[in-house]
Amino acid sequence: MTNSPSEFRRQSRELFAVLRAVVRRSADSASSAGDYAARLEARIGALARVHEMLLRAPLDGVDLEEMVHAELLAQAIPAARCRVSGPETRIRGDASLPLALALHELGVNAVVHGAFLRDQGTLEITWSHVRRDGREWLRLVWQESDAATRARPPPAKGFGMELIENMLPDELGAGTRVALLDPGARVEMEIPADDRASCWSRGERLAT
Repeated sequence: MTNSPSEFRRQSRELFAVLRAVVRRSADSASSAGDYAARLEARIGALARVHEMLLRAPLDGVDLEEMVHAELLAQAIPAARCRVSGPETRIRGDASLPLALALHELGVNAVVHGAFLRDQGTLEITWSHVRRDGREWLRLVWQESDAATRARPPPAKGFGMELIENMLPDELGAGTRVALLDPGARVEMEIPADDRASCWSRGERLAT
């Protein structure tokens, strides 16, 4: 079974909308032409990775654990210093684009400013399915420890923070919290599911 033409058009529109935002915001925050090119290439790479996963079986969505590990590998983050755990979860195609970008931005920040700027830093990424107020939520937590957050905080609120604080709530109805604590950055995301158009599922094939 393949995607319908209308579903393909919807996913294509979403991809190009995200690309436009990436191109525009990468230019806004770049310090030079070379910096702009590097940031843009890295962000498009994150979108390409998740898009390739989606193309294998568009109706099935993207496996969240695979998405997380792919981004950690792309950032050359040492597996021995990471803990990744959570129940089987699949993310709908268009929802996977902003989520993959958020993971990319967090990974870059961890390498440049946070846990992986120092040899002893570690990272834990966990997610769970919770039910609250009659709705199901996917709760994802990014927790850095022994990081360099105090020593070298990000210089300004850039694309990554805008993505987490604005784009995820707008696109996915997510609730997000960001804290730069002494041990390291902690980011919490809660993404709702509903019967009409779930952004994620408990490992089952996603209806479209």
